[in-house]
Amino acid sequence: MSNLLSVDPVSRIEGHMSVSTAVEGGRVSKVRISGNMYRGLERLLLNRHPVDSARIAQRVCGVCHEVHGISSITALEQIYRVVPPHNGQVLRDMILGLHIVTDHLLHFYNLCSPDYIDYSAAAGYSGRDAEMKNISDWISSSGTKFVINKTPGDYIKDKGTARRFALHYFQALKIRAEAASGLALIGGKVPFIHALLPGGITTEITPDTLMRYYRVLTETTDFVNNAFIPDVMELAERYPEYFKIGGAYDTFYAHDSLKYKKGYLFTSGVIIDGEKRKFDYKMVKELLNSSYYNPDGSPNESAKGAYSWIKSPRYNGYPLETGPIARAALSNDAGFRQLIARYGQTSIRSSVMTRLLARAYESRRICNYLFERSEDFVIGKPTIAHVDLQKKLTGEGIGFSLAARGALIHHIKAYDGRVTDYKMIVPSTWNFGPTAAGKHGVAEKAVLGTPVRFGGDSGSIEVGRVIRSFDPCTACSVH
Repeated sequence: MSNLLSVDPVSRIEGHMSVSTAVEGGRVSKVRISGNMYRGLERLLLNRHPVDSARIAQRVCGVCHEVHGISSITALEQIYRVVPPHNGQVLRDMILGLHIVTDHLLHFYNLCSPDYIDYSAAAGYSGRDAEMKNISDWISSSGTKFVINKTPGDYIKDKGTARRFALHYFQALKIRAEAASGLALIGGKVPFIHALLPGGITTEITPDTLMRYYRVLTETTDFVNNAFIPDVMELAERYPEYFKIGGAYDTFYAHDSLKYKKGYLFTSGVIIDGEKRKFDYKMVKELLNSSYYNPDGSPNESAKGAYSWIKSPRYNGYPLETGPIARAALSNDAGFRQLIARYGQTSIRSSVMTRLLARAYESRRICNYLFERSEDFVIGKPTIAHVDLQKKLTGEGIGFSLAARGALIHHIKAYDGRVTDYKMIVPSTWNFGPTAAGKHGVAEKAVLGTPVRFGGDSGSIEVGRVIRSFDPCTACSVH
């Protein structure tokens, strides 16, 4: 007899998601992951001026906004047939890279770490560190649900570790706020940057601007090296079983992104059956078998057999996992392989812990890249090419970019100065799409077989760890 466990909504993610599972013999035997809201951003963009998409598309998400703006603009530039000047490309990479690192920090500390750390153990501090004392007092008095009333589980309870993670939890928020100021220097404002237009970036960049960005980047890099990476490595040491939990299909997908003199920091392609292949956009199809849509893509909350507002992207029929682990696998990153070898992993395989490690390792790579990339900026040279924004565009453009959660596509069709079709295929659509054509979505596959030792009315901590290891953004995926 199976034990049914369901969580609705799943907390500490971006957006609205539910998961229902059946547990037999101590393992998940059935699973459904549902995106529980329809937003309709693609349809909202129809009949608007194409350049409006660069502003509106950033509103897809309250966390990963800049990445959508850059992908949308990249698609528009194909229609305008314009290439940004060197400085404009550098500034976009500086925006994109710093944003992704701070997004990774938000995920690990503020959304994911409560799955592993008993933060109530950080209370009762009586030492001399004023910051730690304030945090300890807050934990004692706040009544915050991730501190009390936790899902039953095997949490880290020793006071030293709990206090260190609690300190880093709040420091990560400060780092993210500081980094936002650095992004605003280039993008004009944060969130939802305004300086981004077809042809480049409109902001006037001075030596002082670059120095202020450099200071923010230095603070972020120090935190990544001295807190983020050691903390994730500690979880890997304490929870080695999670290298064998949360595996999906070991099919991966990434784009060329973050350009520099040697090429790209991350390389494009797909991995299927252990073989790296060239990515072909024509192979991508969004299936609707289990989604609340009619065959023409219009919403239908009564669609037969549907249980999610997320569509099911497939690549030549294959579900593909995307994210930092996919970028590491496609690049066959020697440094990452060396890192996971410390824990007995001989190859880059899909699992909870490899996802967490990939996110931290990638953050260091991006920070190092940004120091080098920012030096490519040439003071006094143009940051934007002229574009006639009043021109009534007709054409089609596809913007391939990246987000913290994986590969990102914006596909725009325009006629006589109006958007006639807009499609976004975002990372969490790939990872959290429901079962279609007889194949589970990536996250559903990862949850299947998960051992469940702790269960209750609030669900399974093990299932929660698997789901959050993907850093889900349901707000993006139900666009």
